[in-house]
Amino acid sequence: MTYRHVVLFQLHEGASADEAVAVLQAARPRLGASRWTITTSLDDRKGTVVVEDSTFDDEASFQAWRVSEQHVRAVAFMRENADWLVGDWVE
Repeated sequence: MTYRHVVLFQLHEGASADEAVAVLQAARPRLGASRWTITTSLDDRKGTVVVEDSTFDDEASFQAWRVSEQHVRAVAFMRENADWLVGDWVE
């Protein structure tokens, strides 16, 4: 069974969507993820929203990525530039 991880980042006023996308792209897992999509939402009525949509091979792969250096760096950047909601589930 795969482990799904979806995050909606609502950027703070003045935060760069291009920079946020680049930071999140750099956080792509080296192993264990079969899908990694980072994009800006087409709907901007609630401000700029960056979407992270990922599928991990299993929960162990997800947990390993969560503590990885690239994820820690992305969290630090996004903490200063966005608020977010997370959805995780098993398929």
